[in-house]
Amino acid sequence: MLYLHGGGFANYSGSVIMFEPGNMVSRGGVVVVTINYRLGHLGWFEDTSSWSRSTIPGNQAFRDQILALQWVQKNIASFGGDPKRVTVFGESAGATSIRALLSAPSTFDLYQSVIGESDPINIPYHTPQSAAKLTNYLMVSLGCNPGNIACARGKSTNEILEASMKADQLVLNDDTWTTFGLVERPTTDGDLIPADFSTLVKSRRYNTKANIMWGTTKDEAGFYVPLYFPNPIPISGAAGALEVIFDKNRTEVIMNSSYFALPPSNTDAVRDAFTLFETDYFWLCPLQYLSRQMAAHKPTYNFRFSRGRDTPLVGNNYCSSSTGRVCHSADIQPVFASGASVPGYSQTGDDARFARQVVDRLTTFAKTGNPNPQPDLVGVENRNPDVASVRWEQYGNENSVLDLNVQSRMVNNLEAATCKWMDDVFLYDFWIRIPNNIR
Repeated sequence: MLYLHGGGFANYSGSVIMFEPGNMVSRGGVVVVTINYRLGHLGWFEDTSSWSRSTIPGNQAFRDQILALQWVQKNIASFGGDPKRVTVFGESAGATSIRALLSAPSTFDLYQSVIGESDPINIPYHTPQSAAKLTNYLMVSLGCNPGNIACARGKSTNEILEASMKADQLVLNDDTWTTFGLVERPTTDGDLIPADFSTLVKSRRYNTKANIMWGTTKDEAGFYVPLYFPNPIPISGAAGALEVIFDKNRTEVIMNSSYFALPPSNTDAVRDAFTLFETDYFWLCPLQYLSRQMAAHKPTYNFRFSRGRDTPLVGNNYCSSSTGRVCHSADIQPVFASGASVPGYSQTGDDARFARQVVDRLTTFAKTGNPNPQPDLVGVENRNPDVASVRWEQYGNENSVLDLNVQSRMVNNLEAATCKWMDDVFLYDFWIRIPNNIR
């Protein structure tokens, strides 16, 4: 199992303590590989109008991930692994990278299964034009003329890192083309990544042979809401809050929807509605939209975390465990069963029980392509009643999702009415809207 860490393609590393895989390895009987890849502008630097791809290929971070998978194919047997049973799993940006792997034909033979956690599917990949704009912001911040690669190569690592922070701020000031601060991301270059994943699904040009498990947490967007709005918002300020993300036309549509039929008794109703809408719009509904299209030829196993652990690296009171919200990144500790590994961070008996269930389901899927216990295989999952008592059905005609909790349950047609409204009325932005002033 090869793990691709999250962090918005700009933060973290494979050695962060929450990704410590010892419990997953010992309980699941798997070999786990965690890797690093180039972050920030160093990972996504490109401008095809200035340099050929033979000079600056672009998608450097993604190419690092591919190189790691090639290493696994060549070497994992020496560590007791099986190169014919490779599962790539990742959270957030790591899950976005998994979607890129499913889109890139040159990688299809490097893995057999994928597990994507909390991929914000409705934040689209870059186009070559938008990637060039990002690169030009960096060049300006470095004091280099756009296209002058010799100037950029003459800068020190510290100068590049400092300029990257300035460039990111320039991008974030242009809120017409970035969302939730996700500046860097893969580029549909027409070669390595031939098109956006949604387009490839429609034409069945993604990796239809891969076993796919993917899903979300219950309150994904709650991770970001206090970053934009650290305090409760009065109902009179709801429209203004939405316009931080959406234009006026879309804001009006949202305000007239059931999401913003707000009860005046809830003093934090606006942020709660914002969390629900953004979770559905960027994570849950587009994932289910694609799952329905894929079900006819490659059904997926879908999940939703209704239990998790708030992330100590973030310090987000809005998403603390006491609130009942299960926000973006709350699935990391259960996946790795690392709750007792983080200094100063305890776990309850139910936390440990839940983590055992999650590890058993994911490692069973990694070994067999099916998350349900296999009677002919020896493994702890066959002795875990929390796993054996609930069969995980594929996302088929009944749109089945495993709602993960201490006592998990299958749910059919999850958020069906609201997601149909998304499909039919609000629609998805799988493609980025590029400003006119590219340069």
